[in-house]
Amino acid sequence: MKITFILPGLSRYPVGGYKVVYEYANYFAQKGNQVSLVHVEQVPSGHVKMRVHLKNIAIKLKIMGKDSISWFNFDKGVTLKFISDFSESKIPDADVIIATAWYTASFVAKLSKNKGRKYYFIQHYEIQHGNNDLVDDSWHLPLKKIVIATWLQKIGNGLGVETEIIKNFVNHDEFFPTNSINRAPGISMLVHNESWKGSIEGIEVLKRVYKKYPKVKIMLFGLPDRPSDIPQNWYYAQKATPKQLREQIYGQSTIFLFPSHKEGWGLTATEAMACGNALVSTSNGGIDDFGFNGKNAIIVGVRDEIGMENALCSLLSNTDVMREYQLESIRISNKLTLENSGEKFLKIISKK
Repeated sequence: MKITFILPGLSRYPVGGYKVVYEYANYFAQKGNQVSLVHVEQVPSGHVKMRVHLKNIAIKLKIMGKDSISWFNFDKGVTLKFISDFSESKIPDADVIIATAWYTASFVAKLSKNKGRKYYFIQHYEIQHGNNDLVDDSWHLPLKKIVIATWLQKIGNGLGVETEIIKNFVNHDEFFPTNSINRAPGISMLVHNESWKGSIEGIEVLKRVYKKYPKVKIMLFGLPDRPSDIPQNWYYAQKATPKQLREQIYGQSTIFLFPSHKEGWGLTATEAMACGNALVSTSNGGIDDFGFNGKNAIIVGVRDEIGMENALCSLLSNTDVMREYQLESIRISNKLTLENSGEKFLKIISKK
């Protein structure tokens, strides 16, 4: 098949939603399909930042290419295309075309049949990124919907929209145990500029836990600069590679703190699980398909700093329980494979 994904611009640094699409693109190509990744810089608002204008100029000058996404290795069967606006003439003919971000869906819905059977790959309920009504409207467009998590399927049910669910996966070539389960206790967490990711609360929780357990290792990572308000002896990796995440962060921690307010799917949480981490998480939706309270996780309310603190302290003071949670995380993550998800995806989009 010829398969096209429509993406909202590009990211020069690792972003979970892009990475999932890129992993699928590689998998589809390795199965003999021709895959095009079309990155569209046009945004749904007339008020765009200067960086967008500059990127549009770069696109028109054909400066951008695969080198612009140096953090991911694309299969030779994947073609990347960068365009400055939603224009049908710039979209290749295909058998299947897949919208991603909410504002790409209305564009895909208007395309001719030559561009392929139309799908909408939904990785979040994107009301934090757009107008609620417009986001809901995108779910009602005449596209076949694929969601990545059970809570998103429930959103679809509430909107009266039929969806197929394909749960996300872990790249087990990148994330696997590299250190003994009995390693020294440590806590890892993603730092993010978006407030809904919960980093602010997470850091405050970690500070309080660290006062009680001053020997526990704290390992943070993210795209922003190192937070200025964290202790100097906490480890921080900016723009960490998968190897750094595996060996220096997840592989050195025993608990992953997941404080997000609302998450499509906790990609970093499942990566940490694959490397042998128990979870302490808020009930953010994105935890539901892999984090199970009392099995591999302790789940508390959103923004519940006291709950997160108590959960972390409970695991740190009950090593046997923490070790069992770590082992269960590995067992659960081993079932989340690209092969299973990729085959289900191909089966769905092959239906005519």
